[in-house]
Amino acid sequence: MFAVVVATMFWMGCGPSTTKADDDDDGVIDAPGGPDALAGDASALDGPDVDAATDAPTDAHEDDAAICADLTCTTPVNDNCGAVEVCNNGTDDNCNELVDEGCLCQQGAVQQCFRGRPGRRNIGSCVDGMQTCTGSGEFTEWGPCVGGIAPGAEACDSQDNNCNGCVDDDPSCCVVELACPGPGDLPDGAPFQNYIIDGTRFFGGMVQSWAWDVTGGPCDQLFATTTSPVTQSFTLTGAATSMLTLRPTLSGDYTVHVRIVAVGGMVYECTFIVHIAGPGLRVELCSDRSADTDIDLHVHRAANTNNWFTGADCYFSNCAASGTISWGYANSPVAECSGGPQGTVWQALGYCRNPRLDIDSIHDNGVPENINLDNPSDGQSFRAMVHYWGGSGVAHPMVNVYCGGFLRGSYGAAPDVVPNFDTPSSSNGDIWRVVDVTVQVAAGVTTGCALAPLHPPNMTTGYWVNNVRTY
Repeated sequence: MFAVVVATMFWMGCGPSTTKADDDDDGVIDAPGGPDALAGDASALDGPDVDAATDAPTDAHEDDAAICADLTCTTPVNDNCGAVEVCNNGTDDNCNELVDEGCLCQQGAVQQCFRGRPGRRNIGSCVDGMQTCTGSGEFTEWGPCVGGIAPGAEACDSQDNNCNGCVDDDPSCCVVELACPGPGDLPDGAPFQNYIIDGTRFFGGMVQSWAWDVTGGPCDQLFATTTSPVTQSFTLTGAATSMLTLRPTLSGDYTVHVRIVAVGGMVYECTFIVHIAGPGLRVELCSDRSADTDIDLHVHRAANTNNWFTGADCYFSNCAASGTISWGYANSPVAECSGGPQGTVWQALGYCRNPRLDIDSIHDNGVPENINLDNPSDGQSFRAMVHYWGGSGVAHPMVNVYCGGFLRGSYGAAPDVVPNFDTPSSSNGDIWRVVDVTVQVAAGVTTGCALAPLHPPNMTTGYWVNNVRTY
């Protein structure tokens, strides 16, 4: 089980704060009044215990109202708005609420972006979202910036919600009883590992009800509108209790929201990002017809142009736990794959093969496919392909590429869906050659990748779809 250890803060006094202390020098921010402490289950998001009866403000003088009314930010950050938009930096430089508008980009590329004033990026609670390059050929542009956390109103939650450089700078925040986690407070999780979050570390009062919800990445957002019943790639346990267990299967950012109704009816809310990061190269496939079709993901090995389905590519036949594929890469510890659908077979082997297919979807509602290579070498290139094996009707597959735990490319997402992907067959079904991925590795750690989306021969636009099995 993946251990999630982080200290959160309970602020029970007057005055905004812009500093945080690490009294025990362990690299984790401590709560006011003492160092962070781990209590109970080491896999729970943890922090210091707070006794509201002893930590609540004791000053009841008549000038309290004047003190609380003066909770303003005296040194706010500069918004840094400019006259001209700077291309491809993921920032709304001219402050017109659009990010990198009018900028050319490479179709399917994904970049981090910020939905706020430039000077507030990475300040306080603010976290980058993602935007995808849409269009084709010479007519590409960055799509909307989605996800992340943008500046909002101060919420009296021990965080700088408006990202101006000051925490809880609002007269209503004289007494703060909520301690939401902020950027950097939460460790990364891993696919197929439980990520446990203890809500009592956010709020120490008497609670009437808890309600947690989670928003996943591109495949989960596609499944949210195309599956019936609605199905997600992750599972939640304890969504109506104080203890949430998130079990993800895919890498990427998960937006977690909790709504706490205290006894007496007061409502408290927290929204934060949990980052799930698998190592190396990870390629995932999903479609709008997951329950009606069997669409397979393939990843072709580096420095090889042999035909598909000949052993040069990793797919369900040779790359699952029962497969025999060998590209010469070292095996990974069994913990990297033992929690997946084929976990018992991997456990029997005692290791995780590289590459490997850890999810195979066969007419499974809301289930993606996923291929992993934990330890590629620097500069190696791999090709992703999608094959329509079985089913009926037009499907619109989407492929997402993660390198070093971060989404780097997304292909086939609306409005740029793949057309004419409608011929199923195990022997001559449609093949979509998606993208060539060149990985970037430093000191054995995958840090990024260069992506080259594929087009039909002698063309610079369009999706390369046919039923010929050549590379």
